Amino acid sequence: MSTARSFEVGATASRSTLGNSVVVKGEIHSQEALIIQGEVDGSIEIAEHLLTIANTGKVRATVKAREIDVLGSINGQVEAREKIHIRNGAEFIGDIHSASIVIDEGGYVKGNIDLSRK
Repeated sequence: MSTARSFEVGATASRSTLGNSVVVKGEIHSQEALIIQGEVDGSIEIAEHLLTIANTGKVRATVKAREIDVLGSINGQVEAREKIHIRNGAEFIGDIHSASIVIDEGGYVKGNIDLSRK
């Protein structure tokens, strides 16, 4: 398996960014925090890190992450080990399984929410 970051637009030692014009169809596995500004259709696994869906980001995926911060839109099944935060203007459609959830005024959620601590 190659260690090259083929979809990376910008990165620091602690996070990677998929830019506005990037469209990913398939699986993403990351060992660092990830910011999605473009589109992802598939699955995302960032078990130990933060996933941020920027206000321009559109995700249709099954997602597993430590924490998820949604400013854009997401449609799918989401598992956040610690917390999911739906910001003002963000849209979430699907199922959420998390230890905690924060929904800002103006955030939209449609689906099932299961809050359970392991």
